[in-house]
Amino acid sequence: PLQTVAAYGALTNGGRYVAPTLRRGGNRNAETRQVISPETSAVMLELMRGNVARGSGGRANAPGLRVGGKTGSANKLVNGRYDPTVAVGSFAAVFPADGPVNAKRYSVFVLIDEPGHYPRTGGFVAAPAVGRIADRIAEFLGVARKDDRWFTSTGERIPQPKTEGPAQ
Repeated sequence: PLQTVAAYGALTNGGRYVAPTLRRGGNRNAETRQVISPETSAVMLELMRGNVARGSGGRANAPGLRVGGKTGSANKLVNGRYDPTVAVGSFAAVFPADGPVNAKRYSVFVLIDEPGHYPRTGGFVAAPAVGRIADRIAEFLGVARKDDRWFTSTGERIPQPKTEGPAQ
């Protein structure tokens, strides 16, 4: 999980990899390196927000916090076969997912090992926990609730313009 959070950090902070630490306040002398371009990081933030706004991560949405993220789901190996009843579900999130790539953001990663109910996917078992965590900690972190292109600050969906589909 810590490596996953570090990787998602690089995807969402302008493309700089920062070695993770458990020290309060971080490691001020940590070496960083550019692993993707700031432009790619901006695209990743937009894609991750879109996944929560209208994709498999919808259950992670928290009113006004502009959560973005990615679901993860896998069946576990049992007696040499992948067993669909024994799974792992995860959700890696960042909020707020809008603004400039160098804006202050927070990561939340939830992994549920062998969830007890179906469906056992990250979108169903881990994403709701991420949304509740973001909702509870936002005030302590000073993250203001506001509208984005998908939802109002109170969580009402903003109608999206219709796009034309492929020619029939």
